[in-house]
Amino acid sequence: MTDHIWNYIEGRAGEYDDLARDIWEHPERSGEEERSAALHRDRLSASGFRITIYPEMPHAFAAERGAGKPVIALMGEYDALPGLSQACSVRREARKPGAPGHACGHNLLGIGSLAAAEALADALAAAGLPGTVRYYGCPAEEALGRIPQVKAGRFDDADAALTWHPADVNTPHRYTTSANVALVVRFAGRASHAAMAPHAGRSALDGAQIFNLGLEFLREHVERGVLIHYVISDGGARPNIVPESAAVTLYVRAPTAQALRLAVARVLKAAKGAAMMTETRVSWEVSSGKCDYIPNDAIHGAMLGAMRRLPVPALAPQETAFARDLAATVPKRDRESTLTMIGAPLSLLKRPTHDQAGDFGEGFRIGGSLDTGDVSYVTPTGQMNAATWPLGVGAHTWQSCSASGSTGAFKRMRWAAAVLAATGFALASDPALLAAARAEHRRKTRPYRSTMDL
Repeated sequence: MTDHIWNYIEGRAGEYDDLARDIWEHPERSGEEERSAALHRDRLSASGFRITIYPEMPHAFAAERGAGKPVIALMGEYDALPGLSQACSVRREARKPGAPGHACGHNLLGIGSLAAAEALADALAAAGLPGTVRYYGCPAEEALGRIPQVKAGRFDDADAALTWHPADVNTPHRYTTSANVALVVRFAGRASHAAMAPHAGRSALDGAQIFNLGLEFLREHVERGVLIHYVISDGGARPNIVPESAAVTLYVRAPTAQALRLAVARVLKAAKGAAMMTETRVSWEVSSGKCDYIPNDAIHGAMLGAMRRLPVPALAPQETAFARDLAATVPKRDRESTLTMIGAPLSLLKRPTHDQAGDFGEGFRIGGSLDTGDVSYVTPTGQMNAATWPLGVGAHTWQSCSASGSTGAFKRMRWAAAVLAATGFALASDPALLAAARAEHRRKTRPYRSTMDL
């Protein structure tokens, strides 16, 4: 069935490439993806999928085809990053200055997962097998992500979930990610004239600064792997007014959701202490939060098998030259960092692109966070990376935006789609594999609780 899936996708290569290019040329920021979401919905509807709009957040939806169990989920994203507009060029060149750009490759991610959903549904029908293929349209990944959908139980009946991400290497996503939470801590004081009556004021800014100082001392006494980043997002109005309001926006990351809650509890104690010292009032709100990603080895083993059965598409000479010139704009040390964080060998950098199926990341954890983590708490989840970018090019850069609009990236997107569809078919057609994935999930996970619910 692998050949059937590959032929299905390659037979529609121009259609998928045009969709990915269209979304790349019309980037929309998180929460604003009206056009991009509509393109996905219209395509899936035309392919026989039933559309359900989710009310939890704008531009979220599901599309289903088939019936019965198992339910195999494919997840797609389509938001762009602010301020990263970039032409498909080896020079820094904004298509529209100040505009967003697909520097995380979500134009590829969404359409690749869509192609996988269509191919998997076709393969199950051709094989006469029962099962439901469900595509999740997941907006605003760069902000809140799919957490509202997970909290609303939208993934509870999925037997397995699959997704992928553009990257510079081809590998199952065996590494874990960090759990995180984004907080805004606000201090409220009392204004007064800073020269005439400073004693009458209670400085909210003093509260914020003492809080930040407390965080600096706290760093020594939290679990290894806990990271705390912050900025003063409100520091008062004018120096001659004792500030009556101030705010600190911070991210806290930890190896697991459980470790994160312990760290955040201490962070909030520091905030309360700072408020007591300055006779101000403190409050806080959570703007977003993500659980750590829990890899599923059973799924990733099937995924690696599919990656090795499907040769990685070779790039044309002009595509290879483009990749080589684009990679040359990244300092050597920065190029190495994309590989060392997942244990990939630096010898890969001898070539401009990764042209084989690798298997990296087991036992590693990256500092970043993914909303796929929350999904992995409620259903067995597999993810892969596909080398749509030159080796050593990282996400959220002008180089990754440039590469995401290239023909070479579209080739690798279609390859990722075929791998996902083949993995989904293996899960749907082999009850023992799906049972092993579910047993592993029960063994590895803890009861789901969003990190937004402190």
